[in-house]
Amino acid sequence: MEKDFFLKGKKIAITAHHLEQKEHRGMASVTKSLIRLFRKYGAEVYLITGFDLLKLLKNNKNYLDKKSINEIKISDIKFIFENGKNDRELFQNSQTFKFKLVFELLGNLFELSTNKFRFRYTFLKVKKEDTYQNEFDTRTDFLKDINGFYCIKNIFNICRLRSMRLLIINPKLNIEKDNIDLIISSSPLSLGYKKGNAEIIQLIHDAIPLQWGLENPKVFRNKLFDAHHNSKCFYVSKESRKVVLENLNIKGSKFSDSIIYPTPSLRVRCLEKACNQYHLRSIIQPFILLNSSIVEYKKVENAINYFKSSDLPKRNFLLCVAGKLHKSKYCEFIKEICRENRNILLLDYVNDIEKTWLFLNSSLLISTSSNEGFGIPLLDALSINLTAMATDIPSHREIKALNSNNKIKLIKENDDKTWIANFNNINIFDNKNKQEKLKRVDFFRSFIKDYEKTTFQKFKKLIPQK
Repeated sequence: MEKDFFLKGKKIAITAHHLEQKEHRGMASVTKSLIRLFRKYGAEVYLITGFDLLKLLKNNKNYLDKKSINEIKISDIKFIFENGKNDRELFQNSQTFKFKLVFELLGNLFELSTNKFRFRYTFLKVKKEDTYQNEFDTRTDFLKDINGFYCIKNIFNICRLRSMRLLIINPKLNIEKDNIDLIISSSPLSLGYKKGNAEIIQLIHDAIPLQWGLENPKVFRNKLFDAHHNSKCFYVSKESRKVVLENLNIKGSKFSDSIIYPTPSLRVRCLEKACNQYHLRSIIQPFILLNSSIVEYKKVENAINYFKSSDLPKRNFLLCVAGKLHKSKYCEFIKEICRENRNILLLDYVNDIEKTWLFLNSSLLISTSSNEGFGIPLLDALSINLTAMATDIPSHREIKALNSNNKIKLIKENDDKTWIANFNNINIFDNKNKQEKLKRVDFFRSFIKDYEKTTFQKFKKLIPQK
């Protein structure tokens, strides 16, 4: 096994912004996959977190004297990442939270200005334990691969203030090369760079906030500009690169080798466990799956209407929609068009084990999205050779081209007749047949072995050799 530890002795820090959220979406999945990949090849992995972990552990007697603490147990902080946070929602709905956050940020900014806009951090090394590894829900099992934490209170909120241009210069991550070989920002941040510090690689997932107005387009564009101006940037698809560079008016020639495809979110361990689980939430009928955020550009209503218009309900099929139902007009609209339809299950948020079961037992995955940075659910379908139908958009074409041995059919977004005709031709997957499920698991093992090597080689080139 030692010969596979190509990164032994290397230290990589990854931003934990998406892992801190109450809802883990595609970017959190990508971050978890990177952590697993680096640890697999022997690197030490550290998280850059906005949580003040010691303050959050103030009632734990082992951490009362902050000055003497330099080690932390993962089992003591598991609950912090389990619960997650949603600062944006709280800021909008709670005046108390709003005033508290503003007060905190003013203090953070004062400290930052007195330190030449270089972030101060608390470093906490993870203390080895023998008890916590097998107790984790899949939401937080990435923590078992973490060697330590760089705690910078409100770092991601402060970077956003710079993106909003409420700060005059980009704050800097003051982590030296001697301590960390490479920093990876799992999404674009307004960060500066100081000579002598560890180099920063920023991953760009998409330009959807610019295209769909999901957040302030000007703020997001500033974020992209700062990332490209101060760091090396890599993209999860050729389409993401094309859209972002065009928006920023940057020539793409120097980014010709800047694509790093995400790895699937499925894992062998979860697939094996799901093989022995025969029911989920009383689902016993054959079903097709839509695994997606419930937001406008995913066009979930199209999938629902195609299903209703097909013969699948008459054939006793279910449509399972796995995705967080937010308090939004669009989610209310989706609930309304599914009301009183017993063949459509809105499952809301599903954990990784539930999601894996759904993929492993589904007769079909569908994606009716009109825009994607990449499309992790379609990649997951490809990785187990699951039949899939998806909109004919550039990112989906890239996924289909990753493996010629695929069952993906791409259909134009508004070609209702073709969608419905293909729904009618779906064959039932016998989810009571364990051998059929094991075939999908075996396919995944073969697929992921080659896929991870390709992804790893990309990152290997980025890590400085001392």
